Amino acid sequence: MTKTIKLGAVAGRHEIPGVQGYVLNLVEDPSDLEEIERNVFASLDNKLVNVNKLDLYVTGLTSVVLAAVKYCSQNNVQLSCWHFNREDSSYFKQKMF
Repeated sequence: MTKTIKLGAVAGRHEIPGVQGYVLNLVEDPSDLEEIERNVFASLDNKLVNVNKLDLYVTGLTSVVLAAVKYCSQNNVQLSCWHFNREDSSYFKQKMF
């Protein structure tokens, strides 16, 4: 059975209806990629217990999104990224794996 969670990448970037939380609430130093990856992996380890599909709303830093992609790839989590459409304020889906 597939269990899905909807998360935004970084809190406070955009209003996203229906998300169940964020991968990260805050990024102290956007240039510290090792710290970002550690924090993303720890966050997703916690949030994806008994979850095998992530709908990720791409609203934050690229480094956070890429760390989430890496996590999902390494942990066999199905991933779809949702991108913001400025023209109609909706989101559109990009199925990753």
